Amino acid sequence: MKPEAGTARVVVFAPVEGDAAALGRMLEDEGVAMRACADAAAFYACLDEQAWCAIVTEEGLDRCSLDGLDASLRRQPAWSDLPLLTLAGPDLARVDSNRFARLARIGNVTLVERPTSREVLLMSIRSALRARRLQFAVRDQWRALERHAGALELAVAERTASLEREIGERRRVETALAEARRLESLGRLTGGVAHDFNNILQVISGSETLLRMLLAKDANERLVRALDSIRRAASHGASLTQQLLAYARRQPLNNVVLDLPMYLHASAEMLAGAIGPGVRFSLRMAPDLWAVSVDPAQLDAALLNVASNARDAMPDGGSLVLAAANTVLPDPGLPEAANLAGEYVLITLTDDGEGMSEQTARQAFEPFFTTKSVGKGTGLGLSQVYGFASQSHGIAFIRREQVGTTVGILLPRSAEAAEAPQAAAPEVPAHALAGARILCVEDDPVVAETMSSLLSVLDAEITVVDSADAALEADYSAIDLVLSDVMMPGSMDGIGLVNWLASHHPGLPVVLTSGYLVDPGRLETLHVQFLRKPYTLPALAQAMSLALEQGGGQH
Repeated sequence: MKPEAGTARVVVFAPVEGDAAALGRMLEDEGVAMRACADAAAFYACLDEQAWCAIVTEEGLDRCSLDGLDASLRRQPAWSDLPLLTLAGPDLARVDSNRFARLARIGNVTLVERPTSREVLLMSIRSALRARRLQFAVRDQWRALERHAGALELAVAERTASLEREIGERRRVETALAEARRLESLGRLTGGVAHDFNNILQVISGSETLLRMLLAKDANERLVRALDSIRRAASHGASLTQQLLAYARRQPLNNVVLDLPMYLHASAEMLAGAIGPGVRFSLRMAPDLWAVSVDPAQLDAALLNVASNARDAMPDGGSLVLAAANTVLPDPGLPEAANLAGEYVLITLTDDGEGMSEQTARQAFEPFFTTKSVGKGTGLGLSQVYGFASQSHGIAFIRREQVGTTVGILLPRSAEAAEAPQAAAPEVPAHALAGARILCVEDDPVVAETMSSLLSVLDAEITVVDSADAALEADYSAIDLVLSDVMMPGSMDGIGLVNWLASHHPGLPVVLTSGYLVDPGRLETLHVQFLRKPYTLPALAQAMSLALEQGGGQH
């Protein structure tokens, strides 16, 4: 089988005049190109990957050295074994027959004795070309395997990197999940404590109000100071429980859609006054801030808590920057929000104070964790920020800066327009509930007794039951309004009672109270007035009056 014309090249080293020409004519008839070499150096140089076969006469071999041939053949790639045809005469003694044996050990050598027939020589050349063609096939397969091996190594490297990323992401998610479970457990614990504590505070607050009213005529300065101290302590306790409940995400939020530029300008004045003159305060707002739906009171508390911490971190003065900007998540610049997606508003407070250690930053959102000395802080400020942001469907994060600290709050953009500021509700006149027939549903007998005494001061008629189940048996023809706790034992709680009343006594006004809610979202669909415990007598009267007005109750 002839090789394709122009594709095969045979290297010939035949110093005797006429040998190269004869070989050239023979190869030309076979469609093979020939490269004739003038000396041994040229012959060595042509023994490369492009050669199909090499032919050397005994005269040419006599001018070559074994070391030179060996070095030339060793330059071949691993797949190559270049066929070498040696044409020698019958008198081998003249050219050192031992050289042929040594030559065979360093290369693919075929000895052809001269004189020989044209057919024998052609068969030898064709055999060499066929062997070389097979080598080229091996070369192509070798290169294909190398490409496949390279592609496989690349695929393995990419998959390994992908697995490393997946493992890293899984570890991060597992860590975040463990942290969330730990914080959730703390939240349940603190929420349960807040519930019981709020009932105690309700009794203290209600009793203080009742004592103040009963002793109004005979009050003296010492008595008033004692009652004021009780009121301040109850108010402080209520603030602490609100922070606990905010962290536990167990309080209903009075969300409104805020006009952020207007709100932040007002907040800036409040924060500047709270941190005092020793700290330089500035406000930076991006243009066209999106609206957010949040509880303004809780956002106020969150900003105040962060600002207070920042002030304490700058005992010798410094600067505090309140900033707000729109952001679309995910954003590489906000790795803390890697699990969020969509449109958010980022509110940050950045100080240049003492900063936090990594360990402190990791624990800063935990309730009761504080680095301040005894009496200087409760450790509930940043936990309120965390709970408020989470319950508002956003996140809070702490970023350690080169100098100082940044606390950020991400809040989701509201699809609704900002609401116009509402006028303050008018005060309820004295005895506005005179004659109102009220069913009080409260499982704590001390709280129920205190509430009954307060409502009696308002000249209302009170009926007390200790559970929602007992309330089902009441005579509602003689009831104008239901005042019920939410968390109660029995087959239903206060929200279940509201749903039952909506079916059996539609239009009956209801006021719900609670110091702790397992699921605040259950309140969102109810058309009732809600009071957080501990509440004041004016707040109770206001809620009842609104409920009666909206429900059309008669009294």
